[in-house]
Amino acid sequence: MTRPKYSFLVCPDPQLLNKHINDALNASGVSGWERKAFWGDDDDPLPQAFWQDLTIKGLFSQPKALVVRRAHNLKMEQWKKLNEAMRGVGSDIWPFFCLEGQWKGTKAPVSAHLAKLDFYKHAQKSGWNWEFAGLNESTLREFVANWARENQFTLDRGVHQALAMALPTDAVAAKLELQKIELAVGDGHQVTREHADLVAPTGEMEFFELMDSLGKQGAEAAVWKRVLEDHLKKSQDKMIFNLIGYLASQARMYWMLMSGEEAKVKAHPYVKKLKTPVAKRLGRHGVARMIDLALDAEMSIKTGSRNPEEVLDFLVAGLIQLFRPQRA
Repeated sequence: MTRPKYSFLVCPDPQLLNKHINDALNASGVSGWERKAFWGDDDDPLPQAFWQDLTIKGLFSQPKALVVRRAHNLKMEQWKKLNEAMRGVGSDIWPFFCLEGQWKGTKAPVSAHLAKLDFYKHAQKSGWNWEFAGLNESTLREFVANWARENQFTLDRGVHQALAMALPTDAVAAKLELQKIELAVGDGHQVTREHADLVAPTGEMEFFELMDSLGKQGAEAAVWKRVLEDHLKKSQDKMIFNLIGYLASQARMYWMLMSGEEAKVKAHPYVKKLKTPVAKRLGRHGVARMIDLALDAEMSIKTGSRNPEEVLDFLVAGLIQLFRPQRA
């Protein structure tokens, strides 16, 4: 089977990228692929080991898939070097370049200097590019349909639409919710409305995105906009409790990273790399304040001293003040 010499995958969702790569390797007609990952935003994004795998044929004929994650952060000089190297890539090597920048509208986030290079133009002309803006209410319908087909499930009337509306737009979180349904269905093949109700109402605010935004200069307006939007949506009380739980787990992670217990943190190395400077900047007092905010929010709701909307306002205001970059 003819396969691409290399592939450009333009998508912001890591889970969808991983699935696309797995599907491509499985459909290649070649078995035993060894996957190696490299990171475009590392201090040394394309180390010597990458170039050796790319250009030097090994003693054994095991095929290798070289996956460059967050490749949209590569510099122009690195893309030019890759432009030359792709001409001599062996048949047992398949490079995947994952461009994970955020989309603006329907235009794929491909840098101007990359779009001008011959090997990108050739990939685009040859159909070696895959572009997907990520999950939304529309594409979640196809996501659910594919899941049902792969598991040989039959969906009761209304279940397809219910899942498409309830599932989070993060593919990892969506997959976890669907796995709960798989366990509930068991040996059966019928997915009912009761199964669909198992999807956790996590609310509309992506907590990881919120925490990331809090530490950026000038993010206050964007964060408050998200809060005000959430005020108009249902399940406000459930959403706030999920946020409180997430804050508690993040506080534990920050404390461990700050205390030199990085090895005990169950997270991807890239996530640890992002979180460690934040943990050090917060310090012990900052992490303790984070826990205080979470506990105060929970107590306020349970005692009825504030309604969920007020609690969310106070909580986000406290977090913005805590995570403000110029904070001592």
